[in-house]
Amino acid sequence: MDGGGDTTSGGASPPRSDPESWVGRRIGKYQITDLLGVGGMGVVLKGYDATIERNVAIKVLPEELSANPQSLNRFLAEAKSAGKLNHPNTVTIYEIAQDGGNHFLVMEVVAGGSTEDHLEKSGAYSVGEATQIVIDSCRGLAAAHKLGLVHRDIKPGNLLLTETGTVKVADFGLAKRAQTQTLQLTQQGQIVGTPYFMSPEQCESRDVDARSDIYSLGATYYALLTGKSPYQDSGSVVQVMFAHCNSTPPDPREIRKHIPAACCQIIERAMAAKPEDRYQSMDEMAEDLESVLAAISGVGITLPSQSGVFNPTLTGEKMRSQGNPNRRSLLVAGGAGVALLGLIGFGGRLLMGRTSGGSSEKPTSGVVPPTGEPIKVGILHSLSGTMSDSESPVVDAALLAIEELNEEGGLIGRPLMAVVADGRSDSAAFAREAERLILQEKVCTVFGCWTSASRKTVVPLFEKFDHLLVYPVQYEGIEESPNVIYTGATPNQQIIPAVKWAYAFEGKRRFFLVGSDYVFPRVAHEIIKDQLSELGADLAGEEFFALGSTDVQSAVEMILQSKPDVILSTINGDSNTAFFAELRKAGVTAEEVPTISFSIGEEEIRHLDVDAMAGDYAAWNYFQSIESPENERFIANFRSKYGPQRLVTDPMEAAYFGVKLWASAVRDAQSTGTAEIRRSMRNQRMRAPEGEVRIDAATQHTFKTPRIGQVRNDGQFEIVWTAATPQSPDPYPASRTTEQWRAFLHDLYASWGDHWSAPAAQ
Repeated sequence: MDGGGDTTSGGASPPRSDPESWVGRRIGKYQITDLLGVGGMGVVLKGYDATIERNVAIKVLPEELSANPQSLNRFLAEAKSAGKLNHPNTVTIYEIAQDGGNHFLVMEVVAGGSTEDHLEKSGAYSVGEATQIVIDSCRGLAAAHKLGLVHRDIKPGNLLLTETGTVKVADFGLAKRAQTQTLQLTQQGQIVGTPYFMSPEQCESRDVDARSDIYSLGATYYALLTGKSPYQDSGSVVQVMFAHCNSTPPDPREIRKHIPAACCQIIERAMAAKPEDRYQSMDEMAEDLESVLAAISGVGITLPSQSGVFNPTLTGEKMRSQGNPNRRSLLVAGGAGVALLGLIGFGGRLLMGRTSGGSSEKPTSGVVPPTGEPIKVGILHSLSGTMSDSESPVVDAALLAIEELNEEGGLIGRPLMAVVADGRSDSAAFAREAERLILQEKVCTVFGCWTSASRKTVVPLFEKFDHLLVYPVQYEGIEESPNVIYTGATPNQQIIPAVKWAYAFEGKRRFFLVGSDYVFPRVAHEIIKDQLSELGADLAGEEFFALGSTDVQSAVEMILQSKPDVILSTINGDSNTAFFAELRKAGVTAEEVPTISFSIGEEEIRHLDVDAMAGDYAAWNYFQSIESPENERFIANFRSKYGPQRLVTDPMEAAYFGVKLWASAVRDAQSTGTAEIRRSMRNQRMRAPEGEVRIDAATQHTFKTPRIGQVRNDGQFEIVWTAATPQSPDPYPASRTTEQWRAFLHDLYASWGDHWSAPAAQ
């Protein structure tokens, strides 16, 4: 390893919080001239080798990872394997070196940027351009596969372009020899890959081989042709991964109708869920692609793989020798396309890394990398079913908090590892998964649940096993479990203030109540009716329908007949789509009869008709539009991880600060025992994105500030009312005695056959 050269001009390594400060320094024999990018495994610099007068790219492993023998050995082993590649369609590694505490790779510079840069700047490629790019990629990956290397992170950002438009596959630092390939072993608790292009076996933490790269390249071909990532409209990152595992391959013609059917057939085969149904080699995929290129109109194309004729000797170089008028030089300013991601697999493990959805690492000076046995926590939410649109983004927020804690050095010297489970919008599934997390996965705490039906189904299990649940959603109250920390609102922090605001500030006198038919809406409506009675307001009507139901006509008809001043909605899940569509169809507008919702936030608005919703209201403690440094940081970090288009909601924020309060409790207790954490959680406090919050020692609920927001045309909320101070939590509304509330709950539960949701109509 080369340790020579003058390093005194740069001194020690620059501050990790400022990668730009590398510029002007030296590392080994290389003078640093520019910063090319920042990725999960360090910074990528542009350097100059004066001995042979050559510009190079230098990938520097972060010091905190260099100090970790496991990370360092992985880095060096993979670099040596990748260094054996010598192909015109792969980035060449020149040297593996060390300068003091800095280990680094020296590679060729590829000057044309990445295909991702082009997609962001100019949109989708032509069919000919996209096809040629993927052919080049096939050639480079075929060479890697012959050496036993699997890339594992094929995506547009890792396909770099030379000045003449030739593609070079980059970042084989993620590669690992196929014969020892198991994703769980790449780093403790980490899966490597990029979610929008990950194969199903990567998403599920299963063994991968070269066919995983074939899947990712098929997904990349889709992106090059359409300008969109596969399944990017599915919602959260977790939902995208679920789609990779369970959805049919996407058809690019749904976005660009002129794309030849043959291209769609290639994507369909490359992205087959089962590896045995995909192309079995890059050469086989390349031959089909070259058939498309030879008949670019797409008319009358017969793919060799479908005709039974496969000629592995037909190469990309042969095709290029015949000339290709569709190839052009793409001079796109941009970076080195470096990213390393840690993400979950379904039923799998987490995650100590950063996605490529944003630009930035957040190096922390002086952090000692956690080296102890991981602290396992469970995250239990619906990733499928009627509640998935609301719940799966809450998973993303919890994972962000966990990642930030790991970046700060973990807890009590140990990294955090999350196990994510799917409650499937079904209370029985929540109970099964909660028991599995506690008994089989042996997590020390579970963060999760949304509906009160799911929470009430699992609480007896947490009490039985003396375990701990942190619950992040507003609810109906009438509960105090010693095994639950409640970070969502109690009735006096959401439901009751909303009723009083509508009466006092908006002059509403006739209220119509509509909700999903399970325990939260039923109890919430009783609380509301008590408030209306105290205020002297009128109940115009009330209607319930099953959770997830689209049969909403009767509710809308009752609203038309009763002529209320305002609608209070406790509808949860995708029933909201049907309800508001039917309401607007009937001519009921927000201007004439506004709706105040208790379960619709920014993420749910995204799935509705925003223009039709403008003017309606929601009652929460947090809105994305809150102006505070803490909220700005939260939103920036969330979007850096998951993408600039993502929205954040009240339950997401409550899940985020719930993880942070829990972490403070673990630090204070210096223990992961349930009793110790629970004791320490009481009176924990912080300045959260929503403002000051703290856990009430008496009830294990949270002090929170009530707010009312009005839907804007851009899908955000204009905050129209905020309480003067955080309100102390009161899980038992004063309109009835504790015994009366408990009796009401008991009777409701018994009337539903000992369930927390109304039975399905026969």
